[in-house]
Amino acid sequence: MAVTLAHLIREARIRRGNMTQGELGKQVNTSMENITAIENGRNRQPNPDLISGLAQTLDIAVEDIYAAIAGKLNRFPWEKVGDLDLMDPELELMFREVDDQLEGEAKERVKSFIRFTLDDERRKRRKEKKE
Repeated sequence: MAVTLAHLIREARIRRGNMTQGELGKQVNTSMENITAIENGRNRQPNPDLISGLAQTLDIAVEDIYAAIAGKLNRFPWEKVGDLDLMDPELELMFREVDDQLEGEAKERVKSFIRFTLDDERRKRRKEKKE
């Protein structure tokens, strides 16, 4: 099932430390009502400037946002094994196996740990780039 724009933005916002709709709106220079409309599926075609701001603030590729708008995004970007940038092929294989073999709460716990680790690494890389 395709990931909708509404679901993508809501999940990405929550992943950013449970950011509120109002906080997100301020960071991307739009109203909380507009963020609410996007997350409720009432605004399915945000303008390009807003899409760019959402991508930057939520650490999502612009291409993924447009794919969600087009109904072509099949997984959350942070769940793609290719997004892991793993140098060790055995480690990548292990993550693929977790995705294929585990179910329910165990799978979600492992994925949450992976997401946390990846987010931490991304933050470190962004910080290093700024310095």
